[in-house]
Amino acid sequence: MCGIAGVYRARGSADDRGVVQAMMDRLQSRGPDGQGLVCEGPLWLGHRRLAILDLSEAANQPMVSSSGRYTISFNGEIYNYRELIGQLGIDPNTLRTTSDTEVLLRAWEAWKSDCLQQLAGQFAFALYDRLEERLWLVRDRFGEKPLYYHEQNGVLAFSSTLASLLKAPWVPREISQVALEECLTLRYVVSPHTLVGGVRKVPPGHLLTAGRSGVELRDWWSPHFHPSTQPLGPRWKEEAAEEFGRRLELATRRCLVSDRPTALLLSDGIDSGALGVVLAGASQAPHAFTYRVTDTAARHDSTRLNLDGREPLKVETITVTYDELARSVVPALTGLNEPIGDGSAVATWFLIHKARARATVFLCGQGADEILGGYRLSQDRFRLAMLRRLCKLPLPFLDRAMTHFVNGDESPASRRLSLARAPASLAPAVARFLIHRPLPSWALEGMLGSATVPGRHLESVDRLYGECPSGATDLDRIQEVMLRTFLSENLLSYGDSVAMASSAELRMPYLDRDLVDFALALPRALRVGLWPGRINTKLVLRRWGRNRLPRAILHHPKRTFRFGSIRNLLTSPASDLRSLILDSRTLRRYLGGLHAWMQEPAGLPRGTWGATTWTLASLAAWCDAAGVT
Repeated sequence: MCGIAGVYRARGSADDRGVVQAMMDRLQSRGPDGQGLVCEGPLWLGHRRLAILDLSEAANQPMVSSSGRYTISFNGEIYNYRELIGQLGIDPNTLRTTSDTEVLLRAWEAWKSDCLQQLAGQFAFALYDRLEERLWLVRDRFGEKPLYYHEQNGVLAFSSTLASLLKAPWVPREISQVALEECLTLRYVVSPHTLVGGVRKVPPGHLLTAGRSGVELRDWWSPHFHPSTQPLGPRWKEEAAEEFGRRLELATRRCLVSDRPTALLLSDGIDSGALGVVLAGASQAPHAFTYRVTDTAARHDSTRLNLDGREPLKVETITVTYDELARSVVPALTGLNEPIGDGSAVATWFLIHKARARATVFLCGQGADEILGGYRLSQDRFRLAMLRRLCKLPLPFLDRAMTHFVNGDESPASRRLSLARAPASLAPAVARFLIHRPLPSWALEGMLGSATVPGRHLESVDRLYGECPSGATDLDRIQEVMLRTFLSENLLSYGDSVAMASSAELRMPYLDRDLVDFALALPRALRVGLWPGRINTKLVLRRWGRNRLPRAILHHPKRTFRFGSIRNLLTSPASDLRSLILDSRTLRRYLGGLHAWMQEPAGLPRGTWGATTWTLASLAAWCDAAGVT
């Protein structure tokens, strides 16, 4: 797990050593074990290293291929790199290192960009072809690893974090008004855009090519669901559950590949509990860490988790007081790759920060809800289906329901008519369904102190639903948009940020290539049930876990790491969060209704005030630290 940075000039070279070095200096926590900087004609390419595989200097980067043609600066891990050695027909004795980076170079030499389909892992890398003087920027399937860039007049600057990229003096530091509105509405900005005008993210599953003729961006992978249509009998469901289990075990074993200590971040839910089952059967089961907030002094507790009759998994509980959590808010938010309004980032930051002395690599259960159909999807799909049927009837109270459950800036009557006319498969697109409640347009206008541009509210959500395949079901569409919004732009973004802030690596077995391929082909009956209920989600995981997980874990309601009430934190002298928000020059510049917002306007959907206020805190802390105005 590392940091990359560089400057490529399509129309000639320049001495960009100082610029790239300044970018790399901002990436120090991402790579405390070493750095490298090379010039390749029109390209200055830098790397900060956190050594995970092959701790020797032989694996330092940027790394040149054995043929001398390619140079790479790589961030991430290729979990199946040992399998690729066999697929490529490589004699291991000919390799100079035991790192995945060298194998990736050999794979690119053999298969070019087709090698990306063969990679199981998380990655973002810059690869340069000395022969053709061409540069590729690549990002993994879901965007587990970040990659930002700015391109203008033939100059392409790129880096692992937005704040690092801003060290290039020609990169703008002004907020995009459109992106700010989206950030306040969704609590994040959807790829390819960022909060800063003119700066973009390489979207998940995309490949950017830069050469003398310009820049081209294309996708190499998309998260489209393609459910099996074969009949589903009880025997088939059991076989599918067992196949899921085999792939989950493979994915988890892959994530243990490391020359540094590994550990599991354990909640009280089914996702990480299932990983605990797999790890309890491993030859060298790692420690697990969990987290608790208390009013008493912080301490460490040690217990054992007994699962499936296997060797117990040692679990250490990291306890944090509310004052400690409050003091962690600004450091956690400042270190984000980009502003995100999710208080879970603070809790995860604290947990990894405290556990870092015991491990460098951490496994977690993120991604299970999105690929398997979790959260409240059984309730939300049922409610939306009922609303679609009822809104065809002359029931006046439904207009009020439209404002709560059908997102958009149109009138309730217009939303109702659109939902009534929509086929069942398109109902989520009409409702602009998101697993989290977006900020209503009227509340956004109040905070801005001015009217928004008509049709711009939730524009990215409309685009993503529009990109779903024509034959997709309602559940397929919901999950695909979840994968491309809440998972990629929120969970994975802050997960990478808070881990790298402690020079640690976060790995997600549920996002393994082979497990995802299996999950995307699951029929609805193995993802989400027809009737509401918290146990009617992630059905294939629950079926697999019936005889392996304790009933309490199987039926436990979905909960995230507790991070404290934003209302309590606003009054805590340990954080001074209110002053952080109200005194922010950036927020005062753009938000004429900021003071009124902090008084909590009436009529907001449940949860949106707290979530949006987390967004404001994130914007204030991050913009201050990055010098964005």
